[in-house]
Amino acid sequence: MRRPLVVIVLVDALGWEVARRHAFAPAVLPGRSRLGTVLGYSSAAIPSLVTGRPPAEHGLWSMYRRARAGDDVFAALGVLRRLPPLPHALEWRLRRLVRRALDRSGRVGGYYDLYEIPLRELPRFTLAAPSDPYVPGGVPGSETLFDRMHAEGVRWRAWTWRTEEARNVRELMDALGGDDDVLFLYTAELDAMMHRLGVEAEPVGRRLRVWEDRLERIVTQAHRAGRDPRVVLLSDHGMTPVHRTVDVAALVAARGVRRRRDDAWFLDSTMVRLWGRPAFAEAVGEALREADAGDLLDDATLERWGCRFPDGAYGESVVLARPGILIVPSYMGSTPVAAMHGYDPDDVHSPGVFMTNVDASPPPSILDVRDWLLERIREARS
Repeated sequence: MRRPLVVIVLVDALGWEVARRHAFAPAVLPGRSRLGTVLGYSSAAIPSLVTGRPPAEHGLWSMYRRARAGDDVFAALGVLRRLPPLPHALEWRLRRLVRRALDRSGRVGGYYDLYEIPLRELPRFTLAAPSDPYVPGGVPGSETLFDRMHAEGVRWRAWTWRTEEARNVRELMDALGGDDDVLFLYTAELDAMMHRLGVEAEPVGRRLRVWEDRLERIVTQAHRAGRDPRVVLLSDHGMTPVHRTVDVAALVAARGVRRRRDDAWFLDSTMVRLWGRPAFAEAVGEALREADAGDLLDDATLERWGCRFPDGAYGESVVLARPGILIVPSYMGSTPVAAMHGYDPDDVHSPGVFMTNVDASPPPSILDVRDWLLERIREARS
């Protein structure tokens, strides 16, 4: 008898609508459905996927949260808050130096980027995730898929963002005939491509054909190696075409509203997270609402989406852009992209995908994935 092998491929940002439009892999992975997601970016969705819990429970939502007493990641930059805004070229060079020093310090174990966060603002914030969600202990206080596999003695290997996709695929192929019970691969290359080119670009279709061929080869080579491959391909969220940009700072300034000393905001690509005076948050929300660009979220909505943090760690107020509207400039960048995620999780473009050759009902949401995978892994090992 062939020994079962569970192969899990997590393709960042492969949305249900994108996969459907490109008719992706119906033969090799016939079991398929849209996969509900959470509000936010991969920094929220991936911890939710591997823990089965919403962000408000596992504690990770955006890449950056408000710094608390004792958070020292950017504390040394506090002196910059007394300086006037720096020229763009100087800011860019200093940001590279900060990144280099932080990498050498070894204080950050997970993925992060400084993007275009003004250096004067960095001391207000800290990195939310201390580690990598793909290793045991990667989401402190929550038991992940990897924690559970480790506890149950599952033999597994993982390839993630730390090495390039092509190398990871080669090494996974080489491991198909080994003794592992589970092989896990994460890739963000399609995500980066769709940000640049959009969801309907021809290179996106070609990239999906490449992955379709890889999946077929995984199944074929596993069979040749005497294994019974149970393959799952899934994503953390979808991808929405961008049709408009909005300059939040300009909209707010046009209303004559200014940030005071105790007011703070973090300009994500699709959200403005705010601290300080409620009147300032209301003014930002009103500015976007009048521009038909976004809305100030109420507590009930954040609670329903599992993203309400009563301590204000990620924002005492949150303004969310309408689907397809991109905040530019933001702390994430000053150049528009062709597609983005991080919108209303109920929007048609937000759900991810779940595809498999296993004869079992697929999970409806990323919050159900962890338990679904554990059940398949236990079946394969029994």
